[in-house]
Amino acid sequence: MKDFKKCITEKLLEYAADLSNCFNIKAVMVYADVFRDKEFLDHFVAKLSETKLVLVSREKIEEELPDKVVVIKVPSIKLTRLGQMKVAVLVGVSQGIFHPEDVILCLSGIAESGIIDSLFILDIGEEFEFFAVTQLEHLHEIVRPEVFLRVLEIAIDLSVEGREGKPVGTIFIVGDTEQVLKYCEQLILNPFKGYAEEERNILDPRLEETVKEFASLDGAFIIRGDGVIEAAGAFIRAGAVTEDIPSGLGARHRSAAAITAITQAVAITVSESTGTVMVFYGGKIIMEIERPQFFGQPSGEQKLHGVHFAKD
Repeated sequence: MKDFKKCITEKLLEYAADLSNCFNIKAVMVYADVFRDKEFLDHFVAKLSETKLVLVSREKIEEELPDKVVVIKVPSIKLTRLGQMKVAVLVGVSQGIFHPEDVILCLSGIAESGIIDSLFILDIGEEFEFFAVTQLEHLHEIVRPEVFLRVLEIAIDLSVEGREGKPVGTIFIVGDTEQVLKYCEQLILNPFKGYAEEERNILDPRLEETVKEFASLDGAFIIRGDGVIEAAGAFIRAGAVTEDIPSGLGARHRSAAAITAITQAVAITVSESTGTVMVFYGGKIIMEIERPQFFGQPSGEQKLHGVHFAKD
């Protein structure tokens, strides 16, 4: 079975290279652990003509890579295949690696297996309605990419692992803090007030457990674009939502839509009932990441083999 899976991986890589050379594919995106050594990586890169290779990794890659290779670092949390690709595409757009008009080819498999068994072709502008919000390309000017990734990572962690195995509902408002704070008031005493900026930066790994504990409080986290947490337990009074938001979403999601409609901030919410992580920008939901049903083992979807296209 191991040799069979290895063969499938190699065949899908060959097929991906052929497709990228025949069509207007902007990039081939694949998890870095598929390439067992540099020789294997160089061999694949040589098959690509004008198409760039985007390696998705949960760890920082220190090795020198070919010119056509770009790395996207994603949260080190196991998600479904589609969840993995969604996060990688979102991070790629926020960092200017991908653009709304791009068509990309994504290769995926079970997390950390080094095996590919799925192929997705994504027309970013058509596949994901949210990429009509072209301002997302300029998100990195408002929020540092590493800050956005860190907040997204904590949000997904609160969804997947939460507390005692249950999702923790919360909301993070990131960037354009001066404007955001005009529409906020504290529900509780601000637990971050009075601390030096270097002691309340979300990029500091020592702060992770503190943030997760405060996530159970009512209200939102207000975080500057450079990662400094200005407040927790903040109430958003941004008025009525003018954009179309699906029915059934609660106050947390409506507040996220409202505040991002009147500021340049990005909001990330975690649903306490479903564990779904939503990203809001420009008053709209630009991404939904569903909580895996079985985050300790592959779901039924992950047991399938073959080539999958994202559009049915």
